[in-house]
Amino acid sequence: MSVLAPRDAERVLRFLGDAEELGDDHAFTPQLLEELGKLIRADEVSYCELDRVRQRDRYVAMRPGDEWQETEAEYWEISNDYPTCHQHDSGDFRALKLSDFISLRQLRNTRIYALWFRPANIEREISVPIPSPPWHTKTFVLDRYFGSRDFSERDRTVLDLLRPHFARLWHAADTRRRLRAAFDGLEAASEHEARGVIVLTSDHRIAFASPPARRLLRDYVGEGRGPELPARLADWVESGAPVLAITAGDCRVTVRRNGDALLLEEKRGLLDLTPRESQILAWVARGKTNREVAELLWIAPTTVRKHLENVYAKLGVTTRTAAVARFLGVLDA
Repeated sequence: MSVLAPRDAERVLRFLGDAEELGDDHAFTPQLLEELGKLIRADEVSYCELDRVRQRDRYVAMRPGDEWQETEAEYWEISNDYPTCHQHDSGDFRALKLSDFISLRQLRNTRIYALWFRPANIEREISVPIPSPPWHTKTFVLDRYFGSRDFSERDRTVLDLLRPHFARLWHAADTRRRLRAAFDGLEAASEHEARGVIVLTSDHRIAFASPPARRLLRDYVGEGRGPELPARLADWVESGAPVLAITAGDCRVTVRRNGDALLLEEKRGLLDLTPRESQILAWVARGKTNREVAELLWIAPTTVRKHLENVYAKLGVTTRTAAVARFLGVLDA
């Protein structure tokens, strides 16, 4: 790799600073490609993400004013003849020029020149990929028209220096896109859902709370002032305890911390019955007698009766009908 002149190194650093500001849900916008075209002179500057397994475009960006003249079908027709693509697909992620593989005279006699380059008036090209699997390749392509000089070794060095930064910018944008989609989904949740999420700031204030989380705070611990956590929840966060459980009547909310996120889950209709007691009461609710329940569960009728007595005491009722009514009411809730 050749060494950049101080002026070029300064321009690369300035470009990277601009790149941080120009990215959105996609790291490589037309505006960023415009800045790249100032760093490396080119007649066309593009960025494309392709699925080479299914042979389809995933994302294509062009510098403002440049035109994407070729169709997707045309590209896949000639892709097997594309020398730089073959080399990149083999795992060589360096910046490569067409002239690394074929002279201009030879290129003009090829099928790919007739179908691809000549219609677009292109004769010089350099490309650099972000290291990627074949089902999602990501490549910058810079082209020069007929009669232009080839790209220089200085141009190659600039792209090779930028390659790891391009990878970092792509992953940062992908993370932003995923987080935005996740937060959009959380914000769209009904407040009546049983699970909610709270995201905390570094000083344990509320940065984000989904509608279900807001409702659960209001119902179980009371809302704090503005972004402040309710006192009971704030004390628990400070304590470092792994789980907080708050019961209100037949309902309970459990709060767990995962990094800077609080995960809240509500369970309604807590009967505080053992699994066997719930099993027996479920069969009673279906109209089974004690003897029929005993036969189904392979236990004695006296055992069924004893379990039902415990159920009556826990539910505060004295009859099978009242126990079943309470049980079915909880299921409905």
